[in-house]
Amino acid sequence: MNKLSFKLEVFEGPLDLLMHLIEKNKVNIYDIPIAEITDQYLGYLERMEEMDLELSSEFLMMAANLLYIKSRMLLPKYSDPEEEEDPRQELVDKLLEYQKYKRISEYFGDRQHQYNHILYKEPEEIELPEQDEYEGFMPLSVEDLIKAFDNIFLRKSRLAPPSEKAFEKIVKYELISIKAKAAEILEILKQNKRVRFTELFEALCYRPEIVARFLAVLELIRDHRILAVQKAIGKDIYLLRVDHKEREMGND
Repeated sequence: MNKLSFKLEVFEGPLDLLMHLIEKNKVNIYDIPIAEITDQYLGYLERMEEMDLELSSEFLMMAANLLYIKSRMLLPKYSDPEEEEDPRQELVDKLLEYQKYKRISEYFGDRQHQYNHILYKEPEEIELPEQDEYEGFMPLSVEDLIKAFDNIFLRKSRLAPPSEKAFEKIVKYELISIKAKAAEILEILKQNKRVRFTELFEALCYRPEIVARFLAVLELIRDHRILAVQKAIGKDIYLLRVDHKEREMGND
């Protein structure tokens, strides 16, 4: 015959156990059936003793308090019931305060779990080159560049149907180096003080090559080697080379 096993819930303290019993019995916290709750509370303590679980003094003190309240509830009332103080009131106040702090604790616990896997990075400031010819330009975000690239990609997709040579590249896997594309962009900017963003993609038709060149632009902006600027929303986007001495020494 299989031996029966029982799973006994663990509570943080006597108030936690009382809140569990109140919620389990679906009773009004302002009108606790003290006799029923006390019997269930004592039954839980008895099961803990049967399973040789250690009982803290807090649980025993609460048991004594419940029995005291129960005995007062059984006493006859000789005065006006409305004027006589409810012996359960002090217990109700403690339960309400415990319930409030428990909800706050659960809220912050959920927030901690939610944000434990989120990493933050402070924004970096990029200084514009100190040339008068670039006065009036404003730096662009990565999101602005992605929108501009989407427009270029959309125009490329509206061209005539691809040739047979283009289909050969679909079945033939070709690796394109972003590092090489970055070097191409730096060489273009070395020969020109600035270049229009759209000009980088005008001669390109192969999609992976277009994407690789755009990723190279993002890499160079991240490394503070080039800067994307625009005079106003809707105007042409320009790429500028950032002239840092240590950068120049590494590239030459």
